[in-house]
Order: sequence, then structure tokens, then C-alpha cells
Amino acid sequence: MRVIRSESILLCLVVASTTLALAGQKQPLQVAPPEGPPPSQDTLPREVTLSRDELYDRIYGGWLGMLIGNLEGLPHEFKYLDEPRESLPEFTFLAQGARSDDDSDIELTHLYFMAQDKTLKLPYTRIAEIWKANMNKGVWRANKRARELMEQGVLPPQTGDVSRNKHAWYNLSAQFCTEAYGLVCPGLPQLAAELGLYYAKVAVSQEPLQAAQFWPAFISLCFVDHRPLEQVLDSALQALDRRSSLYAAIGDAREAYRKHPQDWKAARAHIHKRWRVQEGWNENATPTNGALIILALLYGQEDFYKTLQYAMALGYDADCNAATAGCILGVRWGQRRLARLPQYKVQDIYINRTRPQLPEKMRISEQADLILQLAEQAILQNGGRKVRRPDGDAYTITVQSPRLLEPLPDQPRRPPQRQPKK
Repeated sequence: MRVIRSESILLCLVVASTTLALAGQKQPLQVAPPEGPPPSQDTLPREVTLSRDELYDRIYGGWLGMLIGNLEGLPHEFKYLDEPRESLPEFTFLAQGARSDDDSDIELTHLYFMAQDKTLKLPYTRIAEIWKANMNKGVWRANKRARELMEQGVLPPQTGDVSRNKHAWYNLSAQFCTEAYGLVCPGLPQLAAELGLYYAKVAVSQEPLQAAQFWPAFISLCFVDHRPLEQVLDSALQALDRRSSLYAAIGDAREAYRKHPQDWKAARAHIHKRWRVQEGWNENATPTNGALIILALLYGQEDFYKTLQYAMALGYDADCNAATAGCILGVRWGQRRLARLPQYKVQDIYINRTRPQLPEKMRISEQADLILQLAEQAILQNGGRKVRRPDGDAYTITVQSPRLLEPLPDQPRRPPQRQPKK
């Protein structure tokens, strides 16, 4: 994710939607929760046993799917705002290997030091130390402001408070900096949401924290819930406040798909009109982009390649959205199955050009090993156990049911916004 350089687009990004005025500034529209009961959740198994090989394959698939979506999606980032791409793009998978980008390397930095320090939650003082040493280029918006605040002696989570960080009320870092915590917590959606919240608070607060709970929980569930993806989605929604804009936007995306099952552009037009134009969430916000991910997953029909095509063509912060969709389906597919696709050209290398304390070169497979190490720690610390079997080690996971950990504030705040140029 990078800054949009056009001034007119930048102004569009900070539009606020309103019906009331206070002191000459428009106030955010409050979204009413959908009527009816929350989505039903079928009972998950109390325990699931995965061989070490299968767990590694799923983690590797999720991490690799995220990298593919991110880096192959970069040419489409912020290219399609008012309208989607005219057609679905063709692409191959990392023929030159992977490289650092803020969609992966902020998480990777946390993961690297989590493993080094043998803890799932780095203390905020330690995070500030790590950020001062590493987050000095290739960070944008809410993350950039958080880094500036650390230089002034402000520590997380105050660096993500909307009163100090003008991007904290909307910013997508709560999505694109949290998927990996779902990989760290297979079958543990509550812990995944807890870690998502903890690390997202470095840069954001309020509505974006709903995304920080939802996406890691969704990814975590994909390890142990093999029902059709929409049913897994129903379960993952338990991690969301029903008053949140993300919850409503996801419901709206599903309804738009049902209304236009053969016309993805019509569904996208509906999301743009409601969530970008009417409700004022910008192209770098969690509700707008979250809705487009759901459209990509629905139109993609669990086809990895086609889903990423839709995520890129639907627009807004397209690389981030393709990365999140790629992580979800990467866990569902696993790396070995991804490798059988004709588009698979992956070179097993990751070049780091942004985070000085990380190795300059890493294998993507080694990064998956690092996440597996953390996943073992998460499993064992949360009621699971390691099982010795003749055919190799396995892990028995004490499965958690997703639930909301942090509700939306009753009166979310937005800083005053300027109206966009027409």
C-alpha cells in the first residue's frame, strides 16, 4: 500500500459522509445494525489434530497467498476508484520471487522478533524500539504517523489514538497488517483476534479495530472449518460488533452478490455508491475494502486465481485486498495445491529492502517455518498438545469459537474532513 500522489485523489480519500452538521463540519453517519439475529454458528469440533506437514503446508499456503496477492496486485493499487477495471487481469505468481512491501514486511518484522523473543505479544516499549530501528521508510498514513509519534516519545497504543493520529479512524493497516496473526493461531480465532487487536492498536483505533479482529479470526477458522467458505464467513462474523460499518458492509456485499450473481461490476457499483459516496468511507478504509474482498471471494467461488483477479479488478486498495483474499484461500488450499496451478512460477526467495534488522534475503519457505514455530507456541499455550506419531509429529488443537473481544465505541470520533473536489 502506498500514498496516492494525485492531490485530487488525496482529497477524495478524506471525504466524510453526513446528515448532521456541527460547527460547520459534517459528522459521520451512524450505521444501524442489521435487523434479525446474528448469523448462526454451527458447532465447531472441540479438538482438531493436524499433522506437522499439513499445518506447515496450510501456513505456507496462507503466507504465500498473501505475498502473491500483494505483489502481483501492486500494479492495480488505487488505479480503479470510481469504476472497477474493465476486465480481469492476467498474472503469474512471483516469477522473480518476493520482496519487501508494507503489506507483508510490517507483520514480518513483528513475527521475526516475536520468534526471537519467544513471545506472542511484544511489549509496546519493545515494539517502539523495533519500529524506531526498522520503520523509517516504506510506511504510510497511519503507520507513518505512529512512527512520527514514537519519535516524540509517544508509545503504543496512544500512537493509534484518533486524537493523535489523523488516519487512525479509517486506516486499512488494521487489515493488511494483521492477516499473519490468523496464521499464527490455527483454530484459535479468539487468540487471533486478540493479537490482531494488540498489534493494530499501534496505528489505529475505533472502527478499524473491528477489521483487526475479523480478518485474523476468519483466517484462523480456515485451518479447522472445511465447510463452504460462506459458512466459515458466517462463523467469523461472530468476531465483529454488529453495529460496525464493516459488519454492515459485508452484509451489503453479500446481498449485492445475490442480486447480481453474474454481474460483478453492478455489485461493485452498489458498494461504491453506498459505502464510498453515501457513507463517506474512503478508498483506504476498512469497510470499503472489506466489502470488495467479500465480493472477490464470492465471485471467485474458492478458485484461488480467479478470486485474486476479482480482488485486483474491483479496485480501491487492490493489492491489500488481493493479499487478504490470497491468505484466506491460501490456507484453504495449502502451498502444495497452489504449486500445481499453471500460473505458479514462484521463486522461493524474499528480498528485504526496508527493515534493517531483518535478513536481506530469506526464503519464503523459511518465513513459513518461522510462523509454524509461533503457531506451535500458540497451540501449546492454549490447551493444545504435540503428538508423536509413527508417521511424524502432529498437533492437537483445542479449537476456539470466534467471539467479539472489543466492541465499537458508542460514539466513534472522526477528525474534521474537507469535502472532495468534484
